[in-house]
Amino acid sequence: MKGLYNNTLMLIKFILKRERVISLIWVLSLVLISSAIAPGMASLFDDEARAQFAAVYDNPVMVAMLGPIYGADNYTAGAMYGGMMLLWYAIAVAVMNVFIVVRHTRANEEQGREEVIRSLPVGRLANINAVMISAAIINGILAVATGFGLFVTSVEGMDFASCMFYGAATGMAGLVFAAITAVFCQLSSNTSGAMGLSFMSLGAAYALRAAGDVGNETLSLISPLGLVQRSKAFVENDAAPLAGLLVIVLAFTALAYKLNSVRDLGQGFIPARPGRKTASKSLLSPFGLSLRLLRNTIIIWSAVMFIGAGSYGSVISDIPNFVSESPEYLQLMGIPHEMLEHIPDETKAEIIVDGFGAYVTSMMSLIALIPVLIAALKLRSEEKEGRVEHLLSRAVSRSGYLLCFTAISIVMSVIMQVATVLGLYYSTEAVLGGESNPFVLQSLFKASLVCLPAFWVMIGIAVLLTGLFPKLSGIAWGYYGFVCFSSLIGGMAVLPDWLTKLSPMAFIPEIRVTCSELFVSDEVNLVTLTAMCGVAVLLIGAGVAGYRNRDMT
Repeated sequence: MKGLYNNTLMLIKFILKRERVISLIWVLSLVLISSAIAPGMASLFDDEARAQFAAVYDNPVMVAMLGPIYGADNYTAGAMYGGMMLLWYAIAVAVMNVFIVVRHTRANEEQGREEVIRSLPVGRLANINAVMISAAIINGILAVATGFGLFVTSVEGMDFASCMFYGAATGMAGLVFAAITAVFCQLSSNTSGAMGLSFMSLGAAYALRAAGDVGNETLSLISPLGLVQRSKAFVENDAAPLAGLLVIVLAFTALAYKLNSVRDLGQGFIPARPGRKTASKSLLSPFGLSLRLLRNTIIIWSAVMFIGAGSYGSVISDIPNFVSESPEYLQLMGIPHEMLEHIPDETKAEIIVDGFGAYVTSMMSLIALIPVLIAALKLRSEEKEGRVEHLLSRAVSRSGYLLCFTAISIVMSVIMQVATVLGLYYSTEAVLGGESNPFVLQSLFKASLVCLPAFWVMIGIAVLLTGLFPKLSGIAWGYYGFVCFSSLIGGMAVLPDWLTKLSPMAFIPEIRVTCSELFVSDEVNLVTLTAMCGVAVLLIGAGVAGYRNRDMT
């Protein structure tokens, strides 16, 4: 048994050295975001506002999205923060852990690095053991940093012990999905399969928790995310659910070790589907190859956007009653509370539904940026894996190949927005009926497609980094994090205006999306949108020029 783990310590040092930049960015980003949201939320919701929020929280929509409310009798700023943020913070930490484990297990095998390591005096289980210990170290650092970051904000109801418990809960959630991912890395025979199964398990955990929170609580107790929420951070700080999560971690880790010890290197228990004997005609061109590489991304994310937007449309009938009692949610949706004080309930409902529709389209646009950036940065990932050199050694233009991925990412931006619109519109129509659907399909398209210039600026930044600064291409994801942060927190009025304006989404007008005659749609500033398109063209042009002239790395 001892021989199975030979040189684990050396591999831990190696993994942590490889992770010193990527994981540091993850940790700093998560800690800074959580530490910034806490005081912003506390300033936005005073004691009276929190009491009102707690009164209207008992709603299937909110419970499904955020989980059950805890500490409603004494709803402090800490209790509110824990209830609203713990779930989403745990999901973000889980995503970080999926990338860490896949990167150092299945990806290592697929790229041949594991074979080199195994040729040295290293135990058969040393690498997976080192990966799990490294994940524990990174999650421990994140937990402590999160706790300290929240404590220094000095928000009411956030004492030192509660802040550290909150950090421990999120760190334990990350370890659970690290262990689950380690199992899928043994089952799948390729990186994309392991990644897909891991994210599917995360989505299943969220869906199971949502179903249990609004129905049978036993389902929530099965879900790791449901257990995390039942730790009741900043309210009771119950350690029992964390003990349950630790049992899950140990069970899945033991299973991953067992599977790793009996399978062949480079193989998985789920065999890879054999490819075709001959390539199709579409693969005989650079564009066809680029499209094939991104085909699954386009299909999967189109379904995600359609279903995600449809989930909002399915609860549209509950929105007016829920939001009308919360001035803070009205503010987030850009509706002044004073506007609703002296108008009939029917008119009030129209205003709220319109604001809700505009808010959903803007938030879904942030999610749609993920696959768009994946497509724009795909060539860089192919270059790092050494596959581009073989292609460019033939009669293939560098700039032409880069423009293929750029064109696909631009088309994807349109596809994602269209999928969002169709999901929101037709789910609302299915719930309310065609004649009572408050949304206008044409207006929804206008509200979504007006975001495209901002998408193209983001694509331009990704192409620029790929062409001129390939080693810094990860900055595109850091900037995306800032765009999301400024868009979400900007509604709370806690960021200076100049900082908000650094995001291209800040220049996108809000378009009314209902058939109500109470509103006049905001005029689209064609000069601003045209300028953004020009900036995108300049960024893409600079990136293409740089890629044509630089060495392959």
